[in-house]
Amino acid sequence: MAIRLESAPVPQLVDVRRSPAKKSPEVHQAEALFELRAWLDKDDVVSGGILVLPTGGGKTFTATRFLTTGPLSKGHKVLWLAHTHHLLDQALEAFVKSDGKGYEIGHVRGERTELRFRTVSGTEGHSKVSHIAATDDVVIITLQTLARAVEDGRHAGLTAFLKRAKKTGLTVIFDECHHAPAPSYRRLIEALRAQVPDLHLLGLTATPTYADERRQGTLKKLFPQGILYQGDTQRLMAQGVLSRPQIEQAATHIQPEFDEKEYRQWVGTYRDLPEEIIEKLANNKERTAIIADRYAAERERYGKTIIFADRWYQCDALVALLKKRGVKAAAMYSHLDANPGSAEARNARTRDENNAVLEQFRRGELDVLVNIRMLTEGTDVPDVQTVFLTRQTTSRILLTQMIGRALRGPKFGGTRDAYIVAFIDDWKQHVAWARWDELIDTPVEDVERATHMPLPVTWVSSELVEQLAQALDRGDGAETPFLTLLPLGWYATEFSMVTQGSEDVEVVRQLVLVFDSDKQGFEALQKLLPKHWPHTPFGKTVLERAAQNQALLWTEQCFTQELHLA
Repeated sequence: MAIRLESAPVPQLVDVRRSPAKKSPEVHQAEALFELRAWLDKDDVVSGGILVLPTGGGKTFTATRFLTTGPLSKGHKVLWLAHTHHLLDQALEAFVKSDGKGYEIGHVRGERTELRFRTVSGTEGHSKVSHIAATDDVVIITLQTLARAVEDGRHAGLTAFLKRAKKTGLTVIFDECHHAPAPSYRRLIEALRAQVPDLHLLGLTATPTYADERRQGTLKKLFPQGILYQGDTQRLMAQGVLSRPQIEQAATHIQPEFDEKEYRQWVGTYRDLPEEIIEKLANNKERTAIIADRYAAERERYGKTIIFADRWYQCDALVALLKKRGVKAAAMYSHLDANPGSAEARNARTRDENNAVLEQFRRGELDVLVNIRMLTEGTDVPDVQTVFLTRQTTSRILLTQMIGRALRGPKFGGTRDAYIVAFIDDWKQHVAWARWDELIDTPVEDVERATHMPLPVTWVSSELVEQLAQALDRGDGAETPFLTLLPLGWYATEFSMVTQGSEDVEVVRQLVLVFDSDKQGFEALQKLLPKHWPHTPFGKTVLERAAQNQALLWTEQCFTQELHLA
């Protein structure tokens, strides 16, 4: 009669049933649970729906309460799919961790005598796919890991789990489900449905929109019941569930050293800033002092603050400067963030030391906690008033995680107003930064409505304009019909990729300009693609050698000259 979880002591199921979590759903969560339970009871041929709640609106709690009082009580097995190992840990804690007032799994009723949980990813401390067993009840796994395993088809334990789920029932939770139309994830869902046809698929998201109209139709096919419930951001702010975000941009007047050659090499990679550039910013003493001065000058207004830094020495420098200004501050970072060149560096920060600092911050003994992404997900400090973003990022996922630390409203132990302070440097190049206004003010839309992409903008350096003017003045260059130099239009492209250094998946959207000289090549490519679909090697988030070779082959077949890409 146990709840079983690898490498972690957990209470008996019979015991937690005597102590179910006493947390009551907020009004919007109760409304959502009513709709989710009604959906679960329907006999749809293909069952799939979406729960839409804004960041900070309690998606994880709502989903776990639905699972414990619904599918798990009915005897279902559960697959919880998320993009990062942090989100796996957060989901597991929502089920089994006690807040001192009971356990969420205490709400499980029915004939079950035990529950077996398993978290699966490529992260140390998590199970491997090969460990999954037919007797598991809840498997919390990264999307990439499961997609590879299902495509591979050689994991007997996973096959046995799905075969048993065909008899017990299966509920699948897809976190950040607006990514579901990506080819590898779509194939994963289709494969799961092929093995368990009557599974219930519940998507969780804050923004259920898709820019590509064709993919938008795919989203509707994957989730045929559409949006089951959507929470309104303004209403939740008025109710005190969410904080009211106050965005502030703090100019540093520092110009990063990012030369044109480095920029050109990096700009087409779709990655966050190069590590060398981040290193230079973190090492800039003047810039670090500007960050510390900003907090010290406004400490009463900013209150309890999390500062997101990039390097362990930047954390220590900020803490030292803040202490000099009379601010109670401390840092959290992993020993992996420190220089591993010596035993002293490797042992500079222990887990116990970090936990002690976090508890001090929670108890209000510290004003500021400086960290390196350790608090982006899964760590709950509801009464944070302010978040400092010490640099801009191109990663929408990272920006969402950092901003989300301050969006808990008074009803969830947070604050009425939240300050998001973003430090802006003087970049001479154009960088496609992730935008905070998109994260906070994005309207909730139904899955049938498409969004519009901005028109493409190509930035040209002033030096090139000067060179062109001089060449024209001298009469240099061959005569060319000017219309051939203008684009005929553009193609909207979209692909998923794994964020550098993590398992986070970003969706990249790009508009590709088409010039007169490229038109025939693109038309030839369009004729080729249907012949190869769906057996192309481009379905994964990591571009493998076969895909690279295929792209080179198509380029040679269709294009005889260099493409004009924006």
